[in-house]
Amino acid sequence: MRHAIIVVWLSIISLIQGGAAQSRPQAVPFTTNSDGMVILPATFGDGVEGHVIFDTGGGLDVFAPSLVQRLGGKPQGVFTGFRMNGERMDLALYSMPSIEVGAMRWTDSGVGVWKALDGFPDFQGIITLNDFRHQPFTIDFAHHVFVFETAESLARRVAQGTVIPLHFDDYRGIALDSFASFRLGSRTGLCEIDTGSPESTISTRLMSPFGLTPASPGVHKRVKRNMAGVEVTNYDATIPALALQSAPAVQQTRPRVSFSDIIYDCVAGVDFWHGRAVTYDIPRRELIVSRPETANSTDRKPPKP
Repeated sequence: MRHAIIVVWLSIISLIQGGAAQSRPQAVPFTTNSDGMVILPATFGDGVEGHVIFDTGGGLDVFAPSLVQRLGGKPQGVFTGFRMNGERMDLALYSMPSIEVGAMRWTDSGVGVWKALDGFPDFQGIITLNDFRHQPFTIDFAHHVFVFETAESLARRVAQGTVIPLHFDDYRGIALDSFASFRLGSRTGLCEIDTGSPESTISTRLMSPFGLTPASPGVHKRVKRNMAGVEVTNYDATIPALALQSAPAVQQTRPRVSFSDIIYDCVAGVDFWHGRAVTYDIPRRELIVSRPETANSTDRKPPKP
């Protein structure tokens, strides 16, 4: 009897920590927009259906204010974060009664509200790594499926793929960002892994390891305004390769990247993972990368905070 009670208790803990344990991995089909962002079907509260963007660079879940209000979300304070160009964002936090995506269901989750999402009725929110601290998952860009891994399926991924160490910025359990070591020309740097950005962005201070300057042939200067109305300068260029430091074979050959004044060494966009299956195992701080295959990215471009 005591053993049975322990088994039941462990099952309850599993549910609390991030969703019901699965005997078999569940695969949820996803669509992508023209920038390759992952778009998943979701259910909110008591049966409100919609879609969310899965953004590994988002840090904190954000939702349309109208949806949070409709579901009766309760204020939970304010969270301050910074975008890669240093722009400060102060987000009001609310509790969401429930969010369900595939095998996962979160209750009373703390989320930020971002009013721009109310202008995009096809997308009600953006979910992030913060929701998967206890649940390994795979984004299969070759077959357009999001897989909730089990212990057995995860072991197979490890046996068949390349394991990369992950680093994290953990903001008091509210937001989570992930990084891996990349080769940046003649240097090594930590790049944020960001499926919410199409191309990769590298700090302007790392142009010289690629033998580039803003005046080099083939470098194109772009100036735009960010969400705060501040001018941001980008230098677009083609580099020989962008590769993982511990696994140089996992690389993007002659990518078009943007150099800009960002707060990280670089941001590896979704294009870097084209045709691959990428598995996150946050508890073990590992990324497992498959061999490349052919994948396509179509559909509409959603917003990004």
